[in-house]
Amino acid sequence: MHWGFHPIGFIFFILLVGLLISNIMMHRRKYGKSNRDSHNALSILENRLASGEIDTDEYEKIKAILSN
Repeated sequence: MHWGFHPIGFIFFILLVGLLISNIMMHRRKYGKSNRDSHNALSILENRLASGEIDTDEYEKIKAILSN
């Protein structure tokens, strides 16, 4: 028997590790996005209030909607 280096096995291992890493990255993008979007929406809302584009009543109403 030959127990040496097998290039096909090494290539398969590299592909497997690549698939694992890409799966983790896709999972993080998919499930980490909602929290980031909520934060961005609140930042935009605060900027709109600061610039006078909306009043405090509208700010509170939209903020309550975004919090849900």
